[in-house]
Amino acid sequence: MGDEVGHKLITYSHILLLCIFSILLCTAPSFSQSDANSLRLSEFVPNPSGELETEWVELVNNSLDAINLRLYQIGDELGLRNISDTDLFLFPNEYIILAQDVGQFVQFYPFINGAVLRPVGWQVLNNSGGETVRLADSVGEIIDSFYYESGFSDNRSWERFIDPNGVSYWGGSFAISGSTPGAINAYFYPRTASIDLVVSPDPFSPQLDSYTTITYDPPESDRFDLAIYDISGRKIKDFFESSASIPGEVRWDGRDDSGQILPLGIYIIHARTDNTEVKKTVVIAR
Repeated sequence: MGDEVGHKLITYSHILLLCIFSILLCTAPSFSQSDANSLRLSEFVPNPSGELETEWVELVNNSLDAINLRLYQIGDELGLRNISDTDLFLFPNEYIILAQDVGQFVQFYPFINGAVLRPVGWQVLNNSGGETVRLADSVGEIIDSFYYESGFSDNRSWERFIDPNGVSYWGGSFAISGSTPGAINAYFYPRTASIDLVVSPDPFSPQLDSYTTITYDPPESDRFDLAIYDISGRKIKDFFESSASIPGEVRWDGRDDSGQILPLGIYIIHARTDNTEVKKTVVIAR
């Protein structure tokens, strides 16, 4: 009888331990080794210039699980390099920056919010002539990639936007700083096929209004030019040429490039990209 009671107690103890173990398994954080729909390329700069002396790529975990980046790879069409040879967990909604030179990256972005890591190796990206950034999982399967023709000027990054239907769009960052490493991307919507140009006030008086504001939203392009001409077709004010094709605004005080106040009359604002152009009149009044 004693042996039978002891056997039942041991059996009940085993069942209790199994129940506790099952509860712990259910409440423990889950770790995904590979999820092509979760880990994504988010942002990158392939052609650093000036004070920024390092290429970098940002990854984001859009899943509900932590992802172990051990043996994941980053690179281009010519090769892939391991991100980490040891366990490296990226938690849900977290970003990680993979930099060619961590010291240079942190020096240029001192207020970065997120992890910055130099992968085990770095496959240098092309600055022009076409290139594909590729991301592979721990078994070498390509889970994300993006082809681009060239980088932007002034360290402006390529950024990704994913609409509610899961469709991805890539374009130049809208951020004033030119990029958003470790933060939500500033590329909020697909670009238009034409140039939106708004002038306000119009007419305007340099004496009374001080200036008029020219707001522009061009399509994606390798260049964007904005200038003002008089009615004879002579360029009298050049705001910029071959600039980044991103939305913005400029103020015009009614002066030409030499600083001289222009006569009253009609002037033509000319905005142009590689593929489209638009002209809009503005009037200088008393």
